[in-house]
Amino acid sequence: MQSTARTAEIVRRFVVTIDGPAGSGKSTTASILAERLGLTCLDTGAMYRGVTFAALERGIDPENDAAVSRLAESLELTFEQVSGKPALFLDGRNVEAEIRTPGVSRHVSPVSRHAGVRRALVRLQRRIGARGGIVAEGRDMGSVVFPFAHVKVFLVADGEARARRRSEQLRSMGIVQDLDDIRDNIRSRDAMDSDRAASPLVRPTGAIIIDTSNRTIAGQVDVIEQEVWAEAGRLAGLAVGNGESNPFAAMSGYYRFTHRMVRCCFRVLFGLSVSGEAHLRCRENYIFASNHISYADPLIVGSAVNREVLFLAKKELFRNRAFAWLIRAYHAIPVNREEIERKTMKLIFDALGRGRSIVMFPEGTRSRTGELGELKPGLGFTALNTGVSIVPVFVTGSNRLFQCLLRRMRLAVRIGPPIRVRKELAGADRKGDYRVLTGMAQSELRMLQDEAEA
Repeated sequence: MQSTARTAEIVRRFVVTIDGPAGSGKSTTASILAERLGLTCLDTGAMYRGVTFAALERGIDPENDAAVSRLAESLELTFEQVSGKPALFLDGRNVEAEIRTPGVSRHVSPVSRHAGVRRALVRLQRRIGARGGIVAEGRDMGSVVFPFAHVKVFLVADGEARARRRSEQLRSMGIVQDLDDIRDNIRSRDAMDSDRAASPLVRPTGAIIIDTSNRTIAGQVDVIEQEVWAEAGRLAGLAVGNGESNPFAAMSGYYRFTHRMVRCCFRVLFGLSVSGEAHLRCRENYIFASNHISYADPLIVGSAVNREVLFLAKKELFRNRAFAWLIRAYHAIPVNREEIERKTMKLIFDALGRGRSIVMFPEGTRSRTGELGELKPGLGFTALNTGVSIVPVFVTGSNRLFQCLLRRMRLAVRIGPPIRVRKELAGADRKGDYRVLTGMAQSELRMLQDEAEA
């Protein structure tokens, strides 16, 4: 009984993402699923349509990146229930019917390609989904906006089924459009969505793929709902309640003592603040993936996470015998920054297989500008092949410790929610999955950076 109650409570905080190309049935599926689960439906496609409609209504060229991005920043977009269904409100006005017209449909993809528009709407979507309890549908929900989603779904369907479905949707709204025009519009949007530079349409690693061509809406919702309850049950078994011990957070005596000492030092001297620790209250080990802007980052990240961890450290640090002895005592593993050797990978895989957690700096080198660099796909390779969740960690201020000492800057560590991928849900294109999963971690690190700079 208690387990069932805990599972139901977890579902109420779930983030479910449904991605896929135009006409694959995302909106209807998300709406029905949200209603069944008692969650909020976040129709992100409607939000891009809202910006497109506002641009057209105000005479702004949809291709004008700067103008449309400024407009997106200024709009108030909200969802409200109208006749039992969610409707988009633009600056307090119900525009649900207007945003579905063919004129808006023709210009949605150009608008959604603008990086400024995507940045503005992603921030809004993240705020809406901050507490969970949502079903979010779109084209980059699981890969960019909510890479940590508890259940990720990717819908596919053949072109004819998608065109037919869109025609029926428009007809139900009193809009008649030629089927050939709908097919052409879908083909055009597919090309633009897949090729755009900002957040292209991709299948998130670990997403459940459902072909909706010959399925009923009810049937595909059933499949997703079953996955949601199964995953909630699994997470209920991992959750650590108040007063319960977590074997994955255990520390040896000397490690616990120095961990507390170092954390206290950073707090007192540099004002260290740590947020997001609640994300780690599960019986599981992690790959902590952090940005890297200072030589102090390993100490700072290691003291911020309440568990004993291993580190990857460049081989050059082991040249001094005394220092090598010290960092080995704190589980440093020497790595070649150019290419991790097979022996090193075996050490990493063995440690993760034994339930240990590890800290990685997947940019490969320290960023001298403070900007987040591209992450190496080895992060995705390690996570996918071991089945260990990635926890993004973003550090600010470690490259300006003197200013933190004077309290002119804040030393802060933000711990993001785990990006969980079950190995059995990996696709046939393993290398592609490694890159996509690494990109998902990069997206979450950028979100944490955006929150730090807000």
